[in-house]
Amino acid sequence: MTEPVAIISSDDELLALARTVFVEQEYAVEDVSTGDLNFLLAENAYFLVGVVTTPTLAQLLLAEGLVEGALSDRLSAGDAGPKVWDAYLVLLTQERSPETALVTKGLFEINYDTARLRRIAHAGVDLNKDAVMAVLAPFVAPAELENPLITENPFQLMIRVLASHGIEKQLAQRAVDAFEQGVPLGNVL
Repeated sequence: MTEPVAIISSDDELLALARTVFVEQEYAVEDVSTGDLNFLLAENAYFLVGVVTTPTLAQLLLAEGLVEGALSDRLSAGDAGPKVWDAYLVLLTQERSPETALVTKGLFEINYDTARLRRIAHAGVDLNKDAVMAVLAPFVAPAELENPLITENPFQLMIRVLASHGIEKQLAQRAVDAFEQGVPLGNVL
């Protein structure tokens, strides 16, 4: 007797939010489909990221193996260069984890499996852009401050701070100059 085949489907709304985040971050984004499971590949100069979204945790655990294989094949078929070390599979679901030992173990195994590529699995992801951006934070460029806290040259600030702690201003200046020129600090003393 054969076992029933598990059906894996996508959470297309959650996937669309992930797509929006990556497009806004100027990644090249490609939609991929394997039967009923849709996922996306996002690539920039630094990362290759596969993103899978499913309605349930059970489907998420099943989808991991399917998409991991497709992403690994993609890496071996192309010239990923140094990105081969920065390839990720991100698995997301809105379903909250019931905190059972089996589910917890499954998520733990996904997150700590680094064979062929790194994995990040999140359960309980809210269906809004901020929540999706939070889980995709490792791939999002940090926001630039409109009004930075420090407006002066950090090296000049360092000289002032060192002088306020009793270091001669001339010695502090020589240390900063040495640092800027790549000279060993021992040559300053």
